[in-house]
Amino acid sequence: MNLNLQPDTGRVPDNNGQLAVLLAISALYISFGMTIGLIQGGFPTIMRAQGMSLGAVGWLYALYLPFGVAFLWSPLIDRWRPPFLVPELAWIVPMQLLCVLSVATVALLEGAALSLLFTLGLLVAFAMATMDIALDALAVERISAGWRPRAAACKLAALSIGAMIGGGIFVALYPPLGWTAIFLSYAALLLLLMVPALFLGKATSHSAKTEEQKKQGASLQKLLRNPVQRRRLILLTLTCCVIFPLSALNRLMLVDLNVPMETIGSLVGTLGPITMLLTAWISAPLMRRYGLPLAMMIFTGLGILALAAMTLGYLFTQSWIAVAGTIGIGAAVSGIFVVLSARILGWSRGNQPATDYAMFYGVGRFASTLATIAVSQMVALINWPLFYVGGAMALLVVVGLLRTSVQEKE
Repeated sequence: MNLNLQPDTGRVPDNNGQLAVLLAISALYISFGMTIGLIQGGFPTIMRAQGMSLGAVGWLYALYLPFGVAFLWSPLIDRWRPPFLVPELAWIVPMQLLCVLSVATVALLEGAALSLLFTLGLLVAFAMATMDIALDALAVERISAGWRPRAAACKLAALSIGAMIGGGIFVALYPPLGWTAIFLSYAALLLLLMVPALFLGKATSHSAKTEEQKKQGASLQKLLRNPVQRRRLILLTLTCCVIFPLSALNRLMLVDLNVPMETIGSLVGTLGPITMLLTAWISAPLMRRYGLPLAMMIFTGLGILALAAMTLGYLFTQSWIAVAGTIGIGAAVSGIFVVLSARILGWSRGNQPATDYAMFYGVGRFASTLATIAVSQMVALINWPLFYVGGAMALLVVVGLLRTSVQEKE
């Protein structure tokens, strides 16, 4: 069945141009991964180790909410671009610079009120989420169909490197370096990672939209009115609500298992992203050889094994098994994420790439953030093994439902 809903628009670079685009967007995805890693794996782990209750730690994931609701302002990114910059950088540069300035401000506010720091954290999340929408739109417009598996794998690899920095190296180096040095270094790295995109803008500045497309305007309703796109969005959101809580809360489980924070930061925070990098390396050839549906099922099988390992590790107080399972579920979820990323690049190909891509990712992010907060409260009332058993059953159900949509042609 051919579901080519919308024709491709815009000029797609040749192989050298494709490689340049991949390098530039990968650098920016590293900065995005750093921020996500800090929110997911940095602050919650430190706060839990300092004695904060599991329920209270769960609320720290509220910093992730701007990433989930960014789709609400994504039509603006499709309709209007700030002046004085080439189109490819019109949103990316200002938002990245806002992140840099906000993080540098945080570095100078050690000991400030928690409410002020939390507000600055939300500002960083807002700016990074907006930058990510513009970056995703650039990928949708400039990556050809044959390069989508590689683009999805590069995105995972970049996010993994960023997560290693934000959720691993940050946690490990924070005690010896201190607040000011670590956040100033963080800001400097964000600035450095923007440089490749500056050259990309000079090389590929181009407006792909026709005047008629501009008059039509981007809107969230366009995607929601399309029954095929709407079904894809619902299934994708359900999948996110399962896979992200299964991967986000496991460091808290390790803390409850009395695994030292230094071990969590240095071992899980490092081996986890390295495993994700390996997943990125094998996922592209796996998808090209066996197809997206079978690749997704292979990673789902890995996820079931990882959940079993964490359940056994917790029940029998075997921390090394629980750590192995924590690393394994990260790789499994990452593999599923790569398959979905490759498919979403095609699903979003049309007249409003920023809006469609942001809807596919944003609604899932928002719903999965709420699900993660809710599950953290639930785990405090039940136990970790029951959570993992239920999670394994839910994973099999949602992946089975999503398989049909992944098989569909665009």
